[in-house]
Amino acid sequence: MNSRQCFHVFVSRIEDLPTPTKKLSPESTPTVFFTGFEPAQVQQYIKKLYVLGGEVAECARKCSHLVANKVTRTVKFLTAMSIVKHIVTPEWLEESWKTHKFVDEQNFMLRDAEAEVLFSFSLEESLKRAHAAPLFKGKYFYITPGICPSLITMKAIVECAGGRVLSKQPSFRKIMEHKQNKSLPEIILISCENDLHLCREYFAKNIDVHNAEFVLTGVLTQTLDYESYPFMVSEQRGLKS
Repeated sequence: MNSRQCFHVFVSRIEDLPTPTKKLSPESTPTVFFTGFEPAQVQQYIKKLYVLGGEVAECARKCSHLVANKVTRTVKFLTAMSIVKHIVTPEWLEESWKTHKFVDEQNFMLRDAEAEVLFSFSLEESLKRAHAAPLFKGKYFYITPGICPSLITMKAIVECAGGRVLSKQPSFRKIMEHKQNKSLPEIILISCENDLHLCREYFAKNIDVHNAEFVLTGVLTQTLDYESYPFMVSEQRGLKS
């Protein structure tokens, strides 16, 4: 799907595409995701974006800007977190519209003090770390099928952060092989309470299995936290044989 088709998807009520005021070079063309807005509002934002010469991002991997009013843990926010150059408020687009050109993002960077306190992180620092290196680069994940959010969503978030999701459940032997051979990628196991029966062998061998927050909060804060999210011994004991 190209950007014009994407635009039609988002602004289906607008009969004709507005004419861009200028043709920007590919490197200076913002490719934008919007998250946390009502559809009608998004339609208006996209119309302005297109007139200014910007494009709607087809997917997170092609996204340069995320427009949001606050930090949210939507799939768009968490996939874009690892990719985008800028996370800005809608005021960036509105000011660009007023001046007939895309303005500098620095004065419109998203700040959400409430979320930053809640998750104990700095959005600005998280973006710096994401720009420096992909969080999950060189790491494999096995995610059990009953995970919430869905496996498709988790896979997208992990892959945008540089990781790879295994389609086949790894054996204990496979995990230990990767653990002992430093030239092989680390394998990280992610599960949920309803799937713990699939992890019996790992628990029996004292292999950590983490809940979804290892990925979700990890990507938001751009940290690898091996201490906070493994399933506890008491939870493992609740398994029926």
